[in-house]
Amino acid sequence: MVLALMLAIAVYVELKERRIPNWLTLSGMALGLLIAYLDHFFMLSIVGLLIGFGFLFIFYVFGGVGGGDVKLMGAAGALMGAHLIQPALVYTAFIGAFLAVMMLIWRKDFWMRIALGFKKLAFWRKESVTELEPPAPVAVPYGIAIALGCLLALLDGSAV
Repeated sequence: MVLALMLAIAVYVELKERRIPNWLTLSGMALGLLIAYLDHFFMLSIVGLLIGFGFLFIFYVFGGVGGGDVKLMGAAGALMGAHLIQPALVYTAFIGAFLAVMMLIWRKDFWMRIALGFKKLAFWRKESVTELEPPAPVAVPYGIAIALGCLLALLDGSAV
């Protein structure tokens, strides 16, 4: 219940304010660790927090996700444990990629981005190619992908 409530609040706030608040993610981490401590699964919770946080932190370093997304996945890992955060990460990655493609199509610059990518691949050509203006980066509300990925991992129930 704590995980579902935290994820629902995170999705709502992210869609409304385009950020995930620290009070939500840090309290989710603390509650996850406390609940695990009381149920004698403390180490699984710590490992889940480290896996969730650590995996998305790599993408944060390279500008792929925001800090709130990293902390939200860490909190989800603390609440779900090490065995369920792994499939949640896989589901989250696929859902996030799907959302990114859908946003590109929705913005109607998908083919321009593809053309720009091919132009960059053909850097050795000497012919003059019309200059394409690089489009603005796509900001995917990754909290939605995290929430759906965690939900699918809980419904699937198969730990990696």
